[in-house]
Amino acid sequence: MAGPLFIFVYLLFALAVPGSLLAQESREKIVIAGAASLVPLAEKYSAGFRKEHPAVEVEIRGGGSNFAVEAVRFGKIDVGLVARTLDGPEKADLYTQAIGLDAIIVLSYPSNSVTNLSLQQIRDIYQGKIATWKAFGGEEKGIIPLSREKGSALRAIFLDRVFGKGFDGQEKAFVIRASKEKILRTIKRVEGSLGYGIVRLDEAREQGVNVLHVEGTLPTAENIRSGTYPLIRPQLIISKGRPRGTAQEWMTGFARFADRTNPLSNRRQ
Repeated sequence: MAGPLFIFVYLLFALAVPGSLLAQESREKIVIAGAASLVPLAEKYSAGFRKEHPAVEVEIRGGGSNFAVEAVRFGKIDVGLVARTLDGPEKADLYTQAIGLDAIIVLSYPSNSVTNLSLQQIRDIYQGKIATWKAFGGEEKGIIPLSREKGSALRAIFLDRVFGKGFDGQEKAFVIRASKEKILRTIKRVEGSLGYGIVRLDEAREQGVNVLHVEGTLPTAENIRSGTYPLIRPQLIISKGRPRGTAQEWMTGFARFADRTNPLSNRRQ
């Protein structure tokens, strides 16, 4: 009798489980993560994607470009948001789609009269060879260089563009583990400061910080697209092998969405 009784109780339990819970268990899920600069765009696109695919759960996280590459490779996430160049070994197992460009903007404190730095001058500052703004025609004020934490993809790209590929030294700078909002607040508040970040030109100006020309060029959309501005990086979406199913649909739709909404989308190059 134990066998039939068990089956009877199981059937009663199954009938008692709300349909919503069963639906939750059967929902498909895709996880997207990576570069903080691409998360807002991914969230905006996914709002519409969720409405069109109510049975699909779309989870979006940050974590950074380096995390995205590793997480995709080991199957921890479905789609990676990457804002840097992939090296040879990294490309081996990954499907990559370029969706645009963005720029590393060099920023200084609001009252700074210096408007332009060359890459060599930036190198000299971050190597401790030049210590005051007076060396560039500015005021007699010490330069306080700010950088990002070791392991940051943004820091790696900045050093790569400023010092050249293969640089493995340590820049002489105060390290800030922070969001772009904290970087902007710090530079705005600290007299003499110099830093960098992924910030829109209009956003930086609205915050009142000084956006420096690099090699005589501002990071405008036109200068980024043409490659005239020297501190640019690619925006990529990646998956482990060619994507399939819902992940493929999300990636294809996101690339098209970026093309329509991102002024620096890959298709406008």
